Amino acid sequence: MSDMNSDSQAQGHYDMGGPSGNHGMGMGFARTLGDMKFVGVTAMIYGVINCLSLAGAIMGIPIIIAANRFLEAVKILEEYRRTGRQEDLATGFHELGRSFRLLKIVVLITIAMTILTFVVMFLFGGIALLAGLAGSQ
Repeated sequence: MSDMNSDSQAQGHYDMGGPSGNHGMGMGFARTLGDMKFVGVTAMIYGVINCLSLAGAIMGIPIIIAANRFLEAVKILEEYRRTGRQEDLATGFHELGRSFRLLKIVVLITIAMTILTFVVMFLFGGIALLAGLAGSQ
């Protein structure tokens, strides 16, 4: 087992967290925080692009808020990684939870709007087909 740990450490895959090494989240925590930061910034950009149209602002504003909360959670978790304070860990996960709850609502609304769009397109297509058939007689 110690050979496996030393191999992981030698490959750079093992990250115990902070400077003392006894309060981290395990393997790849720093890389995961970097990925989280990328996702947060990307979501922020996506929300801003959505806000360029009036209809898109309905989804863009909540995405921007969720991305902001997500990035705040990343900052807090980076602070936890640096200091090891359990309060930072709890606060970071609390902020992540708030972000995910908002994103869950956005996803459900997006799914509902997509289904509604297909239903409306199907109905208008059917009505146009019937009108075309009625006009040909």
